[in-house]
Amino acid sequence: MHRWIPALLLLLLSACRQEEAAPGATAPTPEPPPSASSGVPAPPVEPAAPGPEEVPRAFLCRGNEPFWALDAGDGDGLFKQPYGELALEGELRALAGGAWRYRGAPVDGPGEMVEALISPGQCFDTMADGPALPWSAVVSWPDGQGQGCCRAEYGLDMANAPAHDPAGKPQDDWSRLLPELGPALRRCAFDAGVATEAVTVAWPMNRGKAGVRLRDSGQDRFDCVVDTGTGAIDAIRLVAADDRLAGEGRPEWLPARDGAPVLHCGRVERALDREGKLTGWLYYREGCD
Repeated sequence: MHRWIPALLLLLLSACRQEEAAPGATAPTPEPPPSASSGVPAPPVEPAAPGPEEVPRAFLCRGNEPFWALDAGDGDGLFKQPYGELALEGELRALAGGAWRYRGAPVDGPGEMVEALISPGQCFDTMADGPALPWSAVVSWPDGQGQGCCRAEYGLDMANAPAHDPAGKPQDDWSRLLPELGPALRRCAFDAGVATEAVTVAWPMNRGKAGVRLRDSGQDRFDCVVDTGTGAIDAIRLVAADDRLAGEGRPEWLPARDGAPVLHCGRVERALDREGKLTGWLYYREGCD
């Protein structure tokens, strides 16, 4: 019995403080917690409407009885149940009529396919009193299937971005040199030992060399010097915070990896090699400030 006395005192003090609050002040209404029995959190409320250039880039879906959750993006995904989860590699593709299809499987278990048909339309969680979500899903996995509701994460349409046109770029846009510097840029971005998030500028140097400025995931920048003939990397050095080159970051080159980055502002152009293969995106941060 004695162990509960401090807790009761705290409750009484809390009640007194609430009575002394200024007139008209109201305490915020707490959100109901997710169901503890499901082991899978309820999806958050749909965010504000996307911009005119944005499209769904990922879906966060949840379902009940059986409880499951699917985070589905283009290139990766995560399927969760109360007793475990599967990291997936797959594809998110738009269908006619505004619907989307996701198909993914673990790298080490390609037969464990998870598929989802995601359709626009009001969807109500059967175990929650919140507002309707704007997407519904029918999901199948190796040993079951279910239905649920989704919200979308929006971003710029990377797949349908216009192709980069180096010849049409002004003198102060370093990406006009991409046809000749592209191989050196990619060599530094992927093989210089830096976790490259972006290339902020590249430039030609004397004696058949090229300079490539890399930015890593921690926002540190590095200058890479590479031989454009042999591809040999001659040097890597950390760049001082106040060292800014002309035209740096206008644009940034973002490498093409398993999945396209999710961007919410600015504009993008697809960077292609001489064979027309996608190598990355040129990202102009216009209107992002």
